[in-house]
Amino acid sequence: MVKLSVLETHSCRSSYRRLQYLFQEPPHSYRKTSRRVLACTGFNIKLLHDPDGNISTTQNGGYLEKQFKDNLKKAHNPKRTYQAQTLIVSFSPDEFDTKDLNLQAKQALTLVQHFVHQHFSDAQSVIAVQADGQGGKLHAHVVFNTVKPNGKTISTSRFNIHQLRTNFDHEMSQNYQRVTCHSWTNPIHNQQKRQDANNLTTRSEWQQNLKQIITQVKSEVASLKAFIQRLGEQGITVTDRKKKTSWTYHQMVDGKEYKVRDFYQRVNKQTGEVLSTRGLGQEFTKSYLTSYFKQKENEEEEDTNDRKENDRLEKVRTMARDAKIRIARQQRLNQLNRQRSESAQAREQKQRSIKEARLSDRRDSKAKRHQSSVEERRQLEQQARRKRAETQRSADGPEL
Repeated sequence: MVKLSVLETHSCRSSYRRLQYLFQEPPHSYRKTSRRVLACTGFNIKLLHDPDGNISTTQNGGYLEKQFKDNLKKAHNPKRTYQAQTLIVSFSPDEFDTKDLNLQAKQALTLVQHFVHQHFSDAQSVIAVQADGQGGKLHAHVVFNTVKPNGKTISTSRFNIHQLRTNFDHEMSQNYQRVTCHSWTNPIHNQQKRQDANNLTTRSEWQQNLKQIITQVKSEVASLKAFIQRLGEQGITVTDRKKKTSWTYHQMVDGKEYKVRDFYQRVNKQTGEVLSTRGLGQEFTKSYLTSYFKQKENEEEEDTNDRKENDRLEKVRTMARDAKIRIARQQRLNQLNRQRSESAQAREQKQRSIKEARLSDRRDSKAKRHQSSVEERRQLEQQARRKRAETQRSADGPEL
């Protein structure tokens, strides 16, 4: 039988862990590929590119989350409870057999990208195609920012899973053959009509509808209290039974009350054999849902702690960079001051040397002039003495 692609949607208090999960975790399985992400794109967001200019399959979750956060600051309530919404599209092996994984990943990305553009072009989103699950099936994750770039929030009704599945079926019927060159068969439209369709009881139809509502509400809220409150808004009440360990769901439909247990098994006490099973199923029990929301709250608390730790580390790194810049700037100033001081000292030394040379020249010149003057006086005195001697000899007359 041909199988359909499956859609899931979940609400997230923070986009940080989800984006980190998509891009920065190692592959969960190497059965089909050793790469975590095979193809990715986005709307109204900046993505990293490889050297060839193509969108890289390796993205930084913190970098993307910062852009989500910038949009969140524009919202009327920046501290809103739910900051992101995720959509998972899991393709069946009949749609993509993964024999040519790289080509089919691009084809899957084209289909999901067109679908998101048709219905969420006004939102900020990131799309990542993967095939690293245990089953090796091709699937796509879409993370939406619940706050649009203009600061307005996206209505939660746009993430109604039943409407999304209907819209995606339409996307596949319209574009699958154009993108993949293969025909797409919708088994829901082609399956044979059930023989007992006219005999289905109203109660069975109500239970199926109740399961769908509970599943949808569970994906939209983050606590057990909010879960029960949201069910009450849709006319569904929950009462305790078996000493408050189990639940019974109630709803009024067309003036008639319907009720069903969450899960119940009648067991043979002697042999342990399960004689009958009633209720909606184990996933609708009080214990399961309590554990589910507790785990969800723990994950969101870890998201918050991780984000705070990341902010703290970023602040420390920023302070370290600022300190390093200040030290480098001070070192440059000190070096410049030393160079200026050394240059000034060199100029002063040169001026002193020139001054001392001039003084030395003046002293030498003065000494030479003095020496010349002394020599000249000595010569004059000698001449004068000779003249006096000659005059004296003339006055005395010749010797007898």
